[in-house]
Amino acid sequence: MMPRKTSLLVTAALTAGALAAGGLASPASAGSRGEFAPVPLPFFWPNNSLYDVAAASPDSVWIAGNQGELVVPGPIPGTGQSIPGNPVVRRWKDARWVEYDLQNLSSRGTITDVDAAGPEDVWITGPKYGPGDPATTAPYAARFTGSRFEQVALPSGARAANLQARADGVWVGTESGVYRRTGDTWTHITAIPDMQQYASYIRADDDIWFLGTVSGTDQTLVAHHWDGRSWQSVPVHEPVPGTGFTDVIALSPTDAWATGISYRTSPASPVLMHWDGTAWTGVAPPPGLNALTRIVEGGDGTLWALGHSLDEPAKPGLLRYAGGAWERVPTTAVPNRSNIYATALAVVPGTGALWTLGSVNIGGPVVLTDGP
Repeated sequence: MMPRKTSLLVTAALTAGALAAGGLASPASAGSRGEFAPVPLPFFWPNNSLYDVAAASPDSVWIAGNQGELVVPGPIPGTGQSIPGNPVVRRWKDARWVEYDLQNLSSRGTITDVDAAGPEDVWITGPKYGPGDPATTAPYAARFTGSRFEQVALPSGARAANLQARADGVWVGTESGVYRRTGDTWTHITAIPDMQQYASYIRADDDIWFLGTVSGTDQTLVAHHWDGRSWQSVPVHEPVPGTGFTDVIALSPTDAWATGISYRTSPASPVLMHWDGTAWTGVAPPPGLNALTRIVEGGDGTLWALGHSLDEPAKPGLLRYAGGAWERVPTTAVPNRSNIYATALAVVPGTGALWTLGSVNIGGPVVLTDGP
């Protein structure tokens, strides 16, 4: 579910054979993670971007984005027109990337979110651009059937779709409400609070978070929680001026975490916040980062947070929550690049391997993994 979801590809130093060698690895301990290596990518048209990664098994890791966007220059700088490219969805299976047809979205679209509820139960969402003005968009959602993605109708009138799919349920947030997938239909759960949304998470029908600001002009932080009966506005103690949320995850009604960035400091500051059942309060992250972009939970309950390393910019910034405290996890630098801005993270069930992706200072996006 976005944002939860928001990027990206370098010449690979890791061959497909190396990833496949020896079959599936036994589960690795959380402490052994972070030795990232590039994963070879298929051909993409220029101007390509990757925005999300999801993992349901070692043989079902998915990436999503777009390729081939064109910019036609105008008569004066800044007056050009963008021509949308084509959607990208690929699956890592049998140590290679596999492409599947997307029903009703062969071109002029972007996949910004991919969620794997199971190895063969995968959902995608993103904007579909109109045939004329590229600013005209409609939300697109589809479900993997084993051989292709079939489009799924969204709730009536939806102009945006923020989808979240897990083994225990599929939900979608639109500009007007939150819905749960029941059979082949969407069941309305609740309207959404009036606010400027930046991050949201649905743990259950009675445990939903929306984080953001009061409005587009009033940047006061707000957090709204749905308990199954009503929305409650809860206290938010802003740790850094100008905080913006990038991601949130709820572990229980009294335990949730959020990440963010503040650009009002120089350099920018990473933001880490915790909900303890009473208020959202800032937690000081380990030093060396200037952004936190994603937070996820592994199958063993380990929490991982991803961001940008200020002290070692060629290495993905990675944090782990262990023993009641957040700690910095050493990572491997992207070969032949001096900077990576990592924006997506997934944990492979069974092995604990991490997959991440992001943009680098030279070339397209890069995909990395620390396991087979």
